[in-house]
Amino acid sequence: MSSIELVNNLQKLVLSTFSGEIANRFEVYKAKHRISDLCLALLRSVQGPEEYTAILAESCQESSALNVVASLGVADHIAESLNGKLSLKELSEKVKADEQYLSDSLVYHGYFVEMGGFGSQVYANNEFSNVLLTENTNAKGGKGMKDAVGLAADDGAKATTRLLDATTGQGKVNAKTAANIAFDFDGSLFHWMSSPGNEWRGDRTAKAMVQLHGMANGDIGEDYPWEKLSTPIIDIGGGIGSFEGMLLTTPKNKDLSFTIFDIEKTVEHAKKVWTGKPQWMQDRVSFIAGDFMRPSPIDSKIPTPAQGAGTYVIRHVLHDWDDAQVVTILTHVRNAMLGSPVSIPPPKLLLVEMMLTECSSRFTRTTSLQLLSLSGGVTRTEGKSGALFQFRKLIEQAGFIVEHVAEVRGVDLIVELKPAPL
Repeated sequence: MSSIELVNNLQKLVLSTFSGEIANRFEVYKAKHRISDLCLALLRSVQGPEEYTAILAESCQESSALNVVASLGVADHIAESLNGKLSLKELSEKVKADEQYLSDSLVYHGYFVEMGGFGSQVYANNEFSNVLLTENTNAKGGKGMKDAVGLAADDGAKATTRLLDATTGQGKVNAKTAANIAFDFDGSLFHWMSSPGNEWRGDRTAKAMVQLHGMANGDIGEDYPWEKLSTPIIDIGGGIGSFEGMLLTTPKNKDLSFTIFDIEKTVEHAKKVWTGKPQWMQDRVSFIAGDFMRPSPIDSKIPTPAQGAGTYVIRHVLHDWDDAQVVTILTHVRNAMLGSPVSIPPPKLLLVEMMLTECSSRFTRTTSLQLLSLSGGVTRTEGKSGALFQFRKLIEQAGFIVEHVAEVRGVDLIVELKPAPL
């Protein structure tokens, strides 16, 4: 397709999106990402393969610059200044960094405003730099992304530098992830992040997950009929409960109740996080520490229907495990769901997972690479053979049947499962 055709298609799509011709909220959501794809296609067409490749290869420099600015609290210092603006010299003194390292390349991308025009080196915040504030106070309702930047441009970036080493090591006994190699640790990323001296990384990751999920799946609470599910909803591997916080802030879901199930260290951290929530939200959530890798409900401590479990959810967990481990996890959850006495009908299990599709956004694809680097995680493909192309055989091996696949305005699909007959 020529550049002129791309421009014409882009213009038509933008006009139809903002003119009101597209009324369906899902179609508007898809159109937004189609516009982004067309913009990238236009860039490739205009820049050509050499220039586009050079810029893509050097994009790590811009990611690092974003991390420098976010980590040093540049947006915070500007926000706290008397006139809401600071010169490069003043910023350098406040953050105790050489002026050369406070790159203005981010201004090119729309972060900050250079007051007085190019070369004045006097900066003020705008809606883009506001998301880098420690406590986001954007009057327009913007949400902070500072921890998400830290996770991606610090932990993620360092791990990615060893992606080639991890790639060439696959197939070997005890193959390591890129993060294992970069940070020199063995075992799970999550256990490493909760180990002595690394707790701050775990805390930052937990906050980053809230920020990223809010950005990428902010409408999931509205788009799916959560309010019709049997409760309590057992969130397997629920982390600090960011999912529950998101759902409960949607009015139609306020009567739901939840049980967050995770390893003991994570549960203890989650309890501390939830003490800062409104009391009515705290009353809707309980916690159970256990291990979903253990086969029996007694050993794993996964709640059974006899213990009041209503619906089970596994959200953003399975992409951190290989195929055999996914089958193991699903099988162990099924064991709990069919615990004695057997509920009739048996509870429902919802898989809430990001999957690669032909129309997946750039964010979905870059996040897929980040998961691979950090934990060896796999973002499975929906595929042309129908929904759950890669997932279906794993689901069936674990003894489940796919009942329905629901689409929401986000990077996730919601897959409804029921246990296959014994």
